[in-house]
Amino acid sequence: MLKLMLEKCKELNEEKVLLTCDKENIASAKTIIANGGILENEVTDKVKLTKSGVIQRYWIYL
Repeated sequence: MLKLMLEKCKELNEEKVLLTCDKENIASAKTIIANGGILENEVTDKVKLTKSGVIQRYWIYL
């Protein structure tokens, strides 16, 4: 699904895409990395959307 979304972003002439996931969501992190994701940073989840309390931010350059 991510690969298809990235193809659509290319069609829309996007240069890069920001993806986020919970630090404990290893499957999502692996999927993002496998599609070219580069970890930018980890931020504290101030609105409690995650279990771990940490959000990982990845950029994929298209």
